[in-house]
Amino acid sequence: MLAQSKKLLSFLVSTLLLTMLMLTAFAPTVRADGVPTITILEVKVDEWVKIKAKNLPKNTEFTARMDKMGNYAIGGTVVGTAKSGADGTFEATFNIPQSLKGLSRIALRIDSASGYYSYNWFDNKTATPTAQPTQSTSGKPYIEIIAVEKDKAVTVQAYRFPANQTFTVRVGPFKTFFKDYVVVDKINSGSGGSFKFTVTLPEKVKGVDWITIRLDSPEKQYAYNAFRNVSSGTVVSPTPPPPSGTVCQIISTSPTKTLKPREDFDAIWQVKNTSGKDWEQHSVDYKFVSGTSMHKKSIYDFKATVRNGETVNIIVDMLAPDKAGTYSATWAIVAGNKTLCTLPITITVK
Repeated sequence: MLAQSKKLLSFLVSTLLLTMLMLTAFAPTVRADGVPTITILEVKVDEWVKIKAKNLPKNTEFTARMDKMGNYAIGGTVVGTAKSGADGTFEATFNIPQSLKGLSRIALRIDSASGYYSYNWFDNKTATPTAQPTQSTSGKPYIEIIAVEKDKAVTVQAYRFPANQTFTVRVGPFKTFFKDYVVVDKINSGSGGSFKFTVTLPEKVKGVDWITIRLDSPEKQYAYNAFRNVSSGTVVSPTPPPPSGTVCQIISTSPTKTLKPREDFDAIWQVKNTSGKDWEQHSVDYKFVSGTSMHKKSIYDFKATVRNGETVNIIVDMLAPDKAGTYSATWAIVAGNKTLCTLPITITVK
């Protein structure tokens, strides 16, 4: 009799486990207007993070969790709850738990009892020093994911961007982003504020479930987000025209080939003057600003005045570093202490 009871109990447990697995397998997924995302709006170091969640199921309660980077905050410390509204979004502020204070990067996850989830990470240093977060439109730049074409492209909406800065666009696997990211584009913010753009996804992230995209400028402005690699929304052309109001348009940058260690090369930017003013020969220069020092000379004079609307090749004599790796540098067109246009370059040495 005891043996039969044990068999019955074992059967019931197995049935329960199978039912739970089936429910998990058929948990709902978000297939509405876009990819479910968490956008980091503000951070106060070691105290709190303010987020905006978007493309969620309506009127659903989510549990927020934080953990160190590496496991998507699965099973992380519960830091609070928030409920999505009728538009499938919410904004909320969560305190950083004591166990994670001092970490440079922290993973954040939200999940619901019905199986919906999203996650992202944030730098535990992008602080607003004193004031509590508000609903104002001022603040640090941030980006939202508008659409994804699996393994092919992502369309991004940028907000609060400063004017006339050139941003490097990096894309990589969420879990190993800082090790495996790929530079996919350079974008000038033009007149600043809000703008939309699309980039092609590199081979490095094809087949990856979650992807991070980050924009950063030599002026230390940056924004990032993470998205699920599933088709959602409508991706626009990956080659949008430059935003209006730009001081210059970078038409091309070379070299694009892989270089050998200590190979002599010329960095060449083909740049169009779109500032509305002439770049006078005797008052405008181009010079090294930041990054890896590969140049033989750090500042150059223009050989002639560049009229508004004209295109010029800016050439710098350089020497590749002696070790394999990816190296970046930023030059700038300047008038005295004023930066007119930034000129980023990235090379690969093998």
